[in-house]
Amino acid sequence: MKNLYHLFYKKYFDGIPFDYLLERNSVVPDNVKNTIKKRNYELLRAELFEIPRNELVNNWISAKIAYPGLITGIGINHEVGIEGEFKLGMHFDFTYGMPVIYGSSIKGILRSAFPDEKDCQRTYISKEKQIREYLGTGFEEIDVARFRDVLFEGKAEDLIPVYSRDIFFDAVIITDVNSRILASDSITPHGNNPLKNPIPITFLKIASGATMEFRFRLINSEINEIIVTDKIKRELFRKILEDFGVGAKTNVGYGQFSEVK
Repeated sequence: MKNLYHLFYKKYFDGIPFDYLLERNSVVPDNVKNTIKKRNYELLRAELFEIPRNELVNNWISAKIAYPGLITGIGINHEVGIEGEFKLGMHFDFTYGMPVIYGSSIKGILRSAFPDEKDCQRTYISKEKQIREYLGTGFEEIDVARFRDVLFEGKAEDLIPVYSRDIFFDAVIITDVNSRILASDSITPHGNNPLKNPIPITFLKIASGATMEFRFRLINSEINEIIVTDKIKRELFRKILEDFGVGAKTNVGYGQFSEVK
């Protein structure tokens, strides 16, 4: 098994002579292009190693990635100006080297479905109504803001001890697609002048058809004498992930799921 974190962030540009960049109107040497092609091939042909569940995990959700795939970590810069390089970052588990969605990102996506004091009144009411609909019968009167604070901030009448809070673990890939987990893609920003020749930005993505597993340690919570069990929380999270997706560029179709269970 190759550690893709090490390959992508430590080894990717190893052995490449960058002297040519000092020359005016420099051309990328063929040996440099070939090295990048080789590294890209290694990444795109990488096989899945399923990361085992932490012993604290008591609930999980599996979600099959829809076309065109799932993007995570593109805010990390990963380029030196070589033609064909993967220019955007990706999140990998440091130990196993497999692509992951960080638990903090999952927590943020789930929290964004809840109303926030910064929302306008109309948005606040709409989100509050949607959460109650997700929860279903018996939760029509639940204090959604308090539920949010218990779930994501560990706040009740008193601060909830860390070991008694819900935990959001990294999501990991559990099934591949034709023995592959990664694919390449490109976006073409036009900048200020759409008539000028755009330069495509090539990046890695988790392949569509692969399945992610979202892992949690969930506990029962009491909100104004209403008990929200770990199973109810799991179903709530499942519905949010199904509707919202996860990762970057969800507004243009990335990070959506064809099946969530």
